[in-house]
Amino acid sequence: MRFKKSIKRKLRPILKKLSYKYFYRDFKELIILENMDNIRIQTTFNTLNELENCIKLNQRGAYLRFGDGDIYLLNKKHDSYQNANEFLAKEMLEAFQINDKYVFKSLAIHSEKFGYEDGMFDGNHKNNQVLSISLLKSTYMFFIGQKIYSPVALHFTATQNPIRTNSFLKMLKSKTKLFIGNKELNKSVIKMLFGNSIHIKTPSKNAYDDIKRIYTESKFEIEKFDGFAVVVVAMGCSGRPLMKRLLLNKFNIFLFDFGSLIDGFDGVNSRTWLKVNSIDYNKLTENLT
Repeated sequence: MRFKKSIKRKLRPILKKLSYKYFYRDFKELIILENMDNIRIQTTFNTLNELENCIKLNQRGAYLRFGDGDIYLLNKKHDSYQNANEFLAKEMLEAFQINDKYVFKSLAIHSEKFGYEDGMFDGNHKNNQVLSISLLKSTYMFFIGQKIYSPVALHFTATQNPIRTNSFLKMLKSKTKLFIGNKELNKSVIKMLFGNSIHIKTPSKNAYDDIKRIYTESKFEIEKFDGFAVVVVAMGCSGRPLMKRLLLNKFNIFLFDFGSLIDGFDGVNSRTWLKVNSIDYNKLTENLT
């Protein structure tokens, strides 16, 4: 009898905690579902315009492009280009939690539910509804009171309006002093897009495994800047923790997450959207060199 009472006494706080945990989870999910009908992703047009205005005004900030890979890594699951670990998961959480002024957080939820644009389709920046809802449910708390920007503002505009994209790329090039990206990229592509910017070389896969070196070298170069500059990052999901680290230093920079369009410029169709579109790279790069 005493043994049973002792067990009950020990189990009571555990059961109470479990009950609260599952109640809280169900309550949180209910709140999310009730608010989903009011959520709309920002258009690529608005996203690109806001980014351009911010950079032109020399505002310190960042453009963070979150997708399913980031959420896998947040939950300690492997991505196609990056293996998961607990340190990366912690830093990814911190990246999602950033809520600074002029930090443009985006999420890959273009869909029937949250908004998409003419020209988007399956394999070309439009996600199915189930995936989009799942992504938002996993990250809703990080976007409360904030706009959800488009992660494909530059990519989609490149396929629909190359003249507008060319204008943006010229502006970006004029402000960029540092490029952090794939060591295998053609030097001529980097020079064409980012001029004489310094190149911090990153691995094509598992870049987070080398983040200490990448961060140290990037910080060293940024500290030498005289005034405002853009730092372009193109290193997949591992770029988000790096950008988070650099943002914490309060440098006078704007961190721009470039994405897979850079592969297209390099002649590598690394994503489906690059394969299904006939991209006019001549128009995109006209008078850019």
